[in-house]
Amino acid sequence: MNMTWNLDSLYPSFESEKLKGDRELLGQLIIDLKAWAEGNLKLEGVSVAAIEDFLRLYNDYKSVYVCLLAYAELTLSADSSSEEAMNLADDIEHLSSEIAGVVAGFKRWISTCEHIDELIVSSTYLLKHQFYLKELLLQSRYVLNEEVEVAIARMQSTGSKAWGRLYMESVSSTLADVVVHGETKKVTLAELRSMAYENNAKLRKAAYEAEAEACSRIAGVCAACMNGISGEALTIYGMRGYQSSLEKVLVASRMDSETLSAMLAALQESLPAFHTYYQKKAELLGHSTKLPFYDIFAPIGEESVKISYEDAQKTIVSSFGTYSKELANLAQKAFDQQWIDAEPRAGKGGYGLCIDIFPIGESRIMTQFTGNAIDISILAHELGHAYHSSCLGEETMLNTDYPIPIAETASIFCETIINQALLTSSTKKEAQLLLERSISDAGYYLVDFYARYLFELKLYERRTSGPLPVQELNELMIACMVEAYGESIDPDTIHPYMWMNKAGYFMAGYEFMNFPYSFGLLFAKGLYAEYLKKGEEFVARYRQFLSATSKHNIADVAKFMDIDVHSIDFWRGALMLIETDIEAFISTT
Repeated sequence: MNMTWNLDSLYPSFESEKLKGDRELLGQLIIDLKAWAEGNLKLEGVSVAAIEDFLRLYNDYKSVYVCLLAYAELTLSADSSSEEAMNLADDIEHLSSEIAGVVAGFKRWISTCEHIDELIVSSTYLLKHQFYLKELLLQSRYVLNEEVEVAIARMQSTGSKAWGRLYMESVSSTLADVVVHGETKKVTLAELRSMAYENNAKLRKAAYEAEAEACSRIAGVCAACMNGISGEALTIYGMRGYQSSLEKVLVASRMDSETLSAMLAALQESLPAFHTYYQKKAELLGHSTKLPFYDIFAPIGEESVKISYEDAQKTIVSSFGTYSKELANLAQKAFDQQWIDAEPRAGKGGYGLCIDIFPIGESRIMTQFTGNAIDISILAHELGHAYHSSCLGEETMLNTDYPIPIAETASIFCETIINQALLTSSTKKEAQLLLERSISDAGYYLVDFYARYLFELKLYERRTSGPLPVQELNELMIACMVEAYGESIDPDTIHPYMWMNKAGYFMAGYEFMNFPYSFGLLFAKGLYAEYLKKGEEFVARYRQFLSATSKHNIADVAKFMDIDVHSIDFWRGALMLIETDIEAFISTT
């Protein structure tokens, strides 16, 4: 079965007439947008016709830009050595940097209009983009003048974005030796990390140690990348007037600090329950004291059988079918039309990825499928993103952006469907193993990501005083892991380069890609509990909820599902579901 994706519906090649045509069209749309700015931004007064013209031009520009950049980024993700992809990405980013000034000017321009609401309601097209325009007004307070915005965009292409590509190339091309079934193999860092889920205890430990050794070889390069990216973020966000990088992320996520504070407070309260689970896991795995970190994701029970990619597909499609035919059909389409690259190989990014390509109504998904049970969850997770985007298929390009915490809700909801479907069809013994895996996954999204969140908070605090050397990054990571995992794990077993295996730290403009996963898990838990109560009625309502996520902030869109994200009790209720599972697991083992 084919485990690599096909990008032909985007472009058949870098030399194709279709790609060349779109590249030419992008250049013309940039000229048209700059001409619009020249003809309108210097005039007094804001008119409906001028706003409509900008939105139509910008929608057209975004549609072409997304396709070209997606082709470059997807190719690079699958093969970090592709010079053609690198050149296209650089070309598109450089060419489009000029648009930064136009967009900044438009934001400042509409912010001068005292009767913008009256203009919006007077036009069907503006009403369709009402939320988008209101978001631009909100962002206008953080916008610099046009010349500075263009300069920033140009410098980022050879600054933070270049650092990010260097990181990706470094980690995807690094190989290490590990003994598998008596044979020494050269494997990627991604393959080593997947061995954390192996049943063989010696292999888990050996892979973990090999990962630490391999990371040490590129730690200096990765530290330079992290310092370059975080330093640039601090400078730019400070210039814009944000109080911190976290504030910038909350604004971009359409999430207020009240929501984050309520969720984190509930999460901190629940940490002792997870610590108890890890202590029990240490006991079950035969450790006399604390759980070694290389066993944090170890399976409990008899040796697990490797799963074929074909069987994974059948499991996902059939499990999704227990929820809705539409979701199952979307998954089947993704497999049949080769939207997925699941083959492990050197030079490929070691992370899960879903890129939505709205202009062609498709997505592309990347995973590293090694045949472990966790690989099914990862595939389901990324397919959840694809389903979310499919619910926005009728929107214009400017109306397809949705908050990352809600994006992670949609993906983790699909993981939950898989887990519950497997539980339903399992024996009592299998159910116990699945329950433990579900708790382990929850611990990853909550405890582990809480540690990552703490690390990033402290990283930005310390980065204001200058670059952090490798040793300081190592010490900071270990301290944050210990704070999150408490006394349940052996701190001496935490390899100090854990900061290198989270790609989010190295993605310019995507700071704090940690708490959105915690949000997503807990929000998805609450939603799934409602689904169990309401069945078919919930399915239609949930689809409407996903369709609304691009036009509302988080607090408002949550109300579609009768959820108050400002209430700590909501988050406590979602966590209680996991704590109940932990109690059940401990009492039956």
